[in-house]
Order: sequence, then C-alpha cells, then structure tokens
Amino acid sequence: MKRKFFTAFILMLAFSTAALAEDKVVARVGSQDITEAEVLEVIQPFGQQAVMLYGTEQGRKMIIDDVISMRLYALEAEETKLDQTPEFQSQLANIKRTLLAQSTIRKITDSVTVSEDEARKFFDDNPAMFKQPERIHARHILVSGDETLAKVQEELKAGKSFDVVAKEYSIDPGSAANGGDLGEFPKGVMVAEFEKAAFALKNPGDVSEPVKTQFGWHIIKLEEHIAESPIPYEQIKDKLIQELREQKIQKALQEKSEELEKKYKVERF
Repeated sequence: MKRKFFTAFILMLAFSTAALAEDKVVARVGSQDITEAEVLEVIQPFGQQAVMLYGTEQGRKMIIDDVISMRLYALEAEETKLDQTPEFQSQLANIKRTLLAQSTIRKITDSVTVSEDEARKFFDDNPAMFKQPERIHARHILVSGDETLAKVQEELKAGKSFDVVAKEYSIDPGSAANGGDLGEFPKGVMVAEFEKAAFALKNPGDVSEPVKTQFGWHIIKLEEHIAESPIPYEQIKDKLIQELREQKIQKALQEKSEELEKKYKVERF
C-alpha cells in the first residue's frame, strides 16, 4: 500500500511540477534553454517507471543528459542541413499530417459525451442484454483410474466429506486444494459431458454418478443452482456509459470521414 501511495505521489508531483514550473530551466545548450516541462513531456509516454526514475537524483541526471544529447544532435542536423534533405522533409510532412489528424480526432472524441439518463434509458429499453445467465456452483473430484474411482466412491458412501476426499484424491490442480470447488459457471464453459451431468443435478448436496471426459473420471457435487437474473443497473453503470460513449465516438468518426470524403473528393485506385 505504501509503495502504491508513493508511486501515485511521485506521478502527481511530477506532472503538477510541469504545470507549475514550466519555465524552470534545468539545462542550457548554447543559447537554447531546456525546461522542466520539456523533460517531463519527453518521459511521460514511458509511464510510471520513467517518472519514478526521474524522482531520483541519479535518474534525473541520466534523463536530463539524454534530453541534452537529443538537443545536441538536433543542432548538428540543422548545422549540416540534414533538415533540408528530401527524406527529412517527407518524414516531417508525414509527422505533421499525423499530428493534425490526431488533433481532429481528439477534437471529435472530446465532444462526445453520454449522460446517465441516456445510459439508464438504454438499460431500461434492452433488458435482455443485461442478465446474468443461469449458472451453478459445483465441486468435483477428478481421478484418472478405475481403482482410485472405486476408493473415492467408497469413501463418499461411507460419509466422508466431499471436500476432504477431493483434497486427498483429485488430480485437478486448479481445484483440488480448495476441496474441488469450481466456483460458479454458466452453460457453455465446461466440456459437454461434464456440463450435462452438472446441470442435471437438482438440489444442493446432490452428487453425480461418475462422468467420463477427456480428462478422466469426475464426480460432481452441486452446491447451488442459480437461476437467470437481471444485472443491477448500478453494477454496470460506469461500464455501460463507457461502451455507449465508444459507440458514439465510432459513429461520429465514421460520419466525419464520410463528410470529409465528399468535401475533399477521394479517389481510390
């Protein structure tokens, strides 16, 4: 928890520094200043690790040195007129086009919003989309041979706890240590033979006959049968708003593309 807090603090400190100290000069190359804001802008795409590194004395020096080196190479390129070559001019034009396109896209996406009223209306108008499917909570014991299967059946008939037998005999690495607990699952998740037998169990505590699948022999115990149920709006509100906004953004971009194709006359060859 302390480390997470420290990381968040460093991020907040670094980027608030960029806003509050844009003109703070950290180095100078010839007559050109390098500001704190410029350095932070350079490292921002590299995420938390780069920002945390910049928060250390050694990391700060290393990153500033790298920015200085890039400035030196840029000055040398200008001095030797590398910026006048056709290759550079072509690359520069491509970068400019990309940045301009990104700016237009950002302008469109920033204008798209979804209100909670819109999300609620969509939720209410489409109840079939927001349901938890029928599912069961079950345990199982998986064994590979007939001899072990017979021992498991014998101990269960003698009244030994299902989860204890599962811990002792089951070869399923994902559930054996938890007493064979598979958690909740809907139809369509397990292999067909297992699913058919599991969903055929009616009452909590019911135990199946041995079921053969590609993995071996299973004995299944039903813990709970959960009927299909509606998902509460509050549970999915934020995700729904986000998905609806993404749909609106895609529609807005598509419409804008079609509008611009007509405006600028696109030909495809």
